[in-house]
Amino acid sequence: MGYYRFLHQLSGMDEKDRQSEERYQDQELRSLLRHAAEHSAFYREVFGDDLADIRFAGDLRQLPVIEEELFNERIDDIRTHIVRKKRGEAESPERGQLPRLWLSNLDLQKQTAAVDHFKKQHGAINLDMKRATFYHGDFVPLGQKEGAFWRDIYYLNQRLYSAHHCTEPFLSAVVRNLDGFRPDFIDGLPEAILAIARFINDHRLLLDFQVVAIFVETELLSESERLEIENAFGCSVRRWSMKTERSPFLSECPAGNLHFNMRTGVLEFTEKGEVLLTRFHTKGTPLIRLKIKDQWMPVHCQCPCGSVHPVVRKPLKPVSAFLQSRSRGRVTSLYLATVQEKFQKAAPSMQFVQNSLDAIEIWLSGTDFIPAELEQNIIREMAGIFGEDMNFTVRGRLNGASEEPGPAGLIINNLQFPQTCQSDYSTD
Repeated sequence: MGYYRFLHQLSGMDEKDRQSEERYQDQELRSLLRHAAEHSAFYREVFGDDLADIRFAGDLRQLPVIEEELFNERIDDIRTHIVRKKRGEAESPERGQLPRLWLSNLDLQKQTAAVDHFKKQHGAINLDMKRATFYHGDFVPLGQKEGAFWRDIYYLNQRLYSAHHCTEPFLSAVVRNLDGFRPDFIDGLPEAILAIARFINDHRLLLDFQVVAIFVETELLSESERLEIENAFGCSVRRWSMKTERSPFLSECPAGNLHFNMRTGVLEFTEKGEVLLTRFHTKGTPLIRLKIKDQWMPVHCQCPCGSVHPVVRKPLKPVSAFLQSRSRGRVTSLYLATVQEKFQKAAPSMQFVQNSLDAIEIWLSGTDFIPAELEQNIIREMAGIFGEDMNFTVRGRLNGASEEPGPAGLIINNLQFPQTCQSDYSTD
């Protein structure tokens, strides 16, 4: 019943209400920290009494960062007594694999409910609707050449299709069966769904069913791949990702942006470009301020969908080393490096951030006090490079302060990404 209770709770919440969403996030955070303090020897040792001082998500910065190597090494001390190892389970992971997070039944139910709620927001109601899932498991023998490349899970109203068989010469049989099954929505591996879509488009097939949406488990989907799938099935495609137990839950909104779900945890971004994850539904193995390997960048803008959940993007391509002048065009990093060198004694570390065409912020690290003369000299130097029709703001930032413009680097050019969050970037 934990699944249904949480799903019902999520359905009654409003993603557009910042105060209520942050209040819920803080409440879940306190619950996780209290549980870790009571049941995890590791967190009692590392965090001590500091856990009691954390009331809000912003307070997490008072706690030390947990490196993944330490997390893996002390995994037995991190796990709580509410989850016991199953008989026959390996004491240590296989070579090259990370130790598993032991999760409680309620943890798993809440994670599933969060994913199903996301799909419900796009019209797909799990269990009530017929679902076709393209899955990578070996439930169909890899060497099978004919027969059924699918299996039914009747109590879930779901048909699993073997992703290994979404290739020639099996595509025709899979598409025919899919057409006969007539699912209400489709989800699963993007590579398999894309192969099916290309087969349908190449052969100009008309399907006898209409799905409400297609959900692909991926962080990245090029515009051409999206159009291929949408043309084949005549519906929208939505991405979501929670690829490992140590990854954040991300989901795509109708505007095409990836949001981090605040109801499932806290995502922090450091000055060094590191990503720290705290996940709520991990009370079997509490995950608090873990520095993860996944690379994400925050997109500081209001999404047209209205959700207050943070928008993130993958730093696939390095941000080009230039800023934009309203009257003089592009200004490369060469000029800005010269500015930094000129004021190096007074400001050893500088960062230039552009969020709009007519304004640039200059951040000086290591201080929160900017002498008036230094501020005027920097602005005068910048105006000489960019022109008098630009606005310049000089700001100070103490190391570890919360007011961070973005990841480390000389230049942060946010003009290269949509400031209205109209759509996530394409990889084409």
